[in-house]
Amino acid sequence: MRLRTCILACILLVSIVRPDRGYGLTTSIIKGLVFADYYYGIKNHDSSLKNQNAFQFRRVYFTFENNITENVRIRFRIESKHPKFEQSGPINPFIKHAYLEWNGLISGHKLYLGIAETNAFKNAEDYWGYRSVEATIMDLNKISSSADMGMALKGDVGRTVHHWLTVYNGTGYQNAEQDKYKKIGYAVWFTPVDGLILEGYIDYEKQDRDNAISSARDYFGASSYRTLKGFFGYRTSGFTVGAEWFRRTNKQSGSADAGGTSRTDVNKQGFSFFGSCVTPIPKIKVFARYDLYDPNTKDNVWVSDSVNGVDDETSFVFGGIDFTPNENVHFMPNIIVQNYALEGKGSDVTVRVTLWYEFNSGKIEI
Repeated sequence: MRLRTCILACILLVSIVRPDRGYGLTTSIIKGLVFADYYYGIKNHDSSLKNQNAFQFRRVYFTFENNITENVRIRFRIESKHPKFEQSGPINPFIKHAYLEWNGLISGHKLYLGIAETNAFKNAEDYWGYRSVEATIMDLNKISSSADMGMALKGDVGRTVHHWLTVYNGTGYQNAEQDKYKKIGYAVWFTPVDGLILEGYIDYEKQDRDNAISSARDYFGASSYRTLKGFFGYRTSGFTVGAEWFRRTNKQSGSADAGGTSRTDVNKQGFSFFGSCVTPIPKIKVFARYDLYDPNTKDNVWVSDSVNGVDDETSFVFGGIDFTPNENVHFMPNIIVQNYALEGKGSDVTVRVTLWYEFNSGKIEI
């Protein structure tokens, strides 16, 4: 019922956004994207999860876009997915994007207002190319949301220098603002030759430590947080490689009430290396990725999900085959191995067959 309501809302938008007669016809696009899996847990450090398997939708997008004028565009996107294993309930939709994009207000730049994409890992995600298999390391470990509410400015400074400034609530697309402070993020990247990208990123937000909801924001009552990130990527028609590093610092994190002895900084750090290449077999590519994530690089410091911050690193290995019978359809058998540094915890092994497909109405003149 909720999904039907959202679709009807998109159709209603077509009539609402019709401009004055002076602008002429507008152009709209309706498109969708689906990630679906069959997965099987071959091995798990939690014995109750061994042999867990299911068919699932991990992502369903329904997107409406409309060019109100030559320089003004709107996007409205809803997302749905299955609940977690053994959780009951329907596949409820929620708003992922709802923004106005104004092109040319500042020369060479686009202004975004509303719930829009963030700049923390968008370029890395594009080069990785397999969000359908797994999110990038920053997204996977909840270092930043993929979308947020606020405003952003994105553009080019010459042919090879590009940048993206965001001022957002900092709570992501599913949570309302929880304090008076805003998250400021800035990404700048260089493309000196075709296919090559070198990117740097920084963000910062002061926190209302006493009122923060840690379950929603993962700041552990920190007084502020800052993220630094670097990314390298290179791609040709035959292969793609990339490397990403980030460091998140939660200042004066933790509290005695939560079991810590004193407030101190918590540093989270991660590395990711990935690649994909075309094979001699038509319509077949292969891909692989390695991640190493440490939720607390300091020893003997309390954090919520480890003991004294020691040996809490986690590594991931992703690998798979991408069969593309049609440019809009991908079948991707893949395997994910998760290893834990904590002695005795072992590893998890999951195999999946992932289906990715999309549809696009093409331009519809209204």
